[in-house]
Amino acid sequence: MIPTLTTERLTLRAPETRDHAAYAAFYASPRSEIIGGPLDETAAWKILTNDVGHWHLRGFGWWSLDDGTGCVGSCGFHLPEGRPDVELGWSLFSGMGRGYATEAAQAALAWAGTRWPRIVSHIDRDNRASARVALRLGATDTGVPPAHDPLCTIWLHDVGGAP
Repeated sequence: MIPTLTTERLTLRAPETRDHAAYAAFYASPRSEIIGGPLDETAAWKILTNDVGHWHLRGFGWWSLDDGTGCVGSCGFHLPEGRPDVELGWSLFSGMGRGYATEAAQAALAWAGTRWPRIVSHIDRDNRASARVALRLGATDTGVPPAHDPLCTIWLHDVGGAP
């Protein structure tokens, strides 16, 4: 079962079919270039279903972010097969500049607690907005690129675990 988290302004909830329009609009836009877009509706659907499926396969995953008007983004954890670290990520589809990414990621980290000894975020070197979120979360840029993406660096979150 996918837990529901609430913050002052957001509900982090299970991704649903009704979120597809928000996913499709975001992934079709130039804003998604930094994470592999633009993508067509079918590819956006696959991302949405992956976000749901990850919960069932690993017991954790991504939430849809709902500000009361519908899905404004996604945030959560994933661990693709073969990667060494659980990764915390966030994508805002709308509502930029309101602190939603930070608010959602803080809630996600609180939910995670000390579940994993190490949590990272892989942030594109040109993605200044995500770097600011990571800094607000207390993460440290290691300057080291993850093996799967030399354009990113690994940001390490302080979860009280191993370095």
